[in-house]
Amino acid sequence: MFCPSALDQCFIHEQATVYSNQTLGYQVKATTQTADIIVLPVINRAKSIEVVKRVKQALEVKLDYLFDGLAENAADALFEEMYDCDEQDRLTQHFNMTRALKLRSAAYRERYSALMNHSWVNLLNRRDQPALPSPGDDVQLMLKVYAERNQNHYKILLEELRQRFSVLAGAELQFHPMQPGNFYLCFWHATEKLELSHQERCLLVALYNRFVMDRFGQVLSLANHSLAELGFNPPIPLPASK
Repeated sequence: MFCPSALDQCFIHEQATVYSNQTLGYQVKATTQTADIIVLPVINRAKSIEVVKRVKQALEVKLDYLFDGLAENAADALFEEMYDCDEQDRLTQHFNMTRALKLRSAAYRERYSALMNHSWVNLLNRRDQPALPSPGDDVQLMLKVYAERNQNHYKILLEELRQRFSVLAGAELQFHPMQPGNFYLCFWHATEKLELSHQERCLLVALYNRFVMDRFGQVLSLANHSLAELGFNPPIPLPASK
């Protein structure tokens, strides 16, 4: 679940960056602007943190709903995902996974939220990179296949979000927390809390793709709408997102 103090505490050991002292709105830094230069605004640091909190809180309400759907449908859906396993393996894995989702659900969902939080911290600190380490090659390939489907499907909306996040951070960024690869990576690392086998965790990724990421467009639209309402608009006009 969302921890309001987490983002406030994450900057204690960070080097200070110069921001505007204004507490309301954001101020464009005085500089010479040419046709080749996009001047990004300088955001008050406290305001940036507050904006991230508000966006993240809205997203987690939606994600909690989607995770509830995953948990409610897991028992039936798992048998569909294990079609290529023999009968004994199917029964054993089904028991292990449904048991883990019931007994350790809170722990892995809290871990997921905490891992996502690291990505938001990177955004605020202008670190243009993922916050989590890459998994093994086999898992990385699996996650990449899932992520690229969403990346291609929501290409325009993701670019619009990237530009909004760049305005929020006051720096031109390529990586941001709403990238589909980040969602899959956070989920994979969070499943460590379920104490399942490697194969069982891979099966859970398929369920996550089916019951959470199948509604990824709604999650992206919510983030985009929240940032737009708060006045963080792309510096370059974009085609209407779908």
